[in-house]
Amino acid sequence: MQDGPSLDIQLLGAFRIIAGDAPLRLEQPRLQRLLVYLLLHRHPRPRQQVAFTLWPDTNEEQALKNLRTLLTRLRQSLPDLDRYLETNTYALQWRQDAPCHLDVARFEDACTAAAEARQHGQPGAAIAAYERAAARYTGDLTPGWYDEWLVPERERLRDRFQGALEELCRLLAAAGRPRDALGYAQQLLRVDPLHEAAYRLLMQLYLALDDRAAALRVYHTCATTLRNELGADPSPSTQALYQ
Repeated sequence: MQDGPSLDIQLLGAFRIIAGDAPLRLEQPRLQRLLVYLLLHRHPRPRQQVAFTLWPDTNEEQALKNLRTLLTRLRQSLPDLDRYLETNTYALQWRQDAPCHLDVARFEDACTAAAEARQHGQPGAAIAAYERAAARYTGDLTPGWYDEWLVPERERLRDRFQGALEELCRLLAAAGRPRDALGYAQQLLRVDPLHEAAYRLLMQLYLALDDRAAALRVYHTCATTLRNELGADPSPSTQALYQ
């Protein structure tokens, strides 16, 4: 098999592929969807399943024909496609040994490493891994795409990112580093301004820094946001922290 470029693939915050030193141009939206689907499901996928996912309103014969056409176009855009994609009559699979760097995989690997470090009582290693995860999550999965199969994956990754930020803040606070945790707590609120637990976390961090005025400002921001957006007051636990 001929050598080809390593791919640097970004799906978080944008869709971008760099092949070697040059961007890989995939102008057709359906071709982009095919590639992203295979990257997010890196195990064998039956051709019928791939075709039905991309063309849910088309009969099977036409959908499979469309898929074959897309694969031909993908091979034209990436001539050494066999280094990255394994194909046969029945299934498609993004190769496990493909020479590529995928930001989604790196983000999830960092989250997994952090969770394992926590389980083994290694808070320093967990903090380092969560910080890697936070740096690698540069935005939601392929923003602006609303395909039915894609939205749940976007929400899953966002939830995992929010969970990673929460755990990172708690670990930093427990390590006596509340100031380092502030930026991550603020980032958590930027991701989800209605995440009430994040307001409490930020209040607790300011209290640990003996900045009661800042903690009170956070509470009032929380109360205003919840009332304006949800017509609700802060929960009893948030009000108790305020008191």
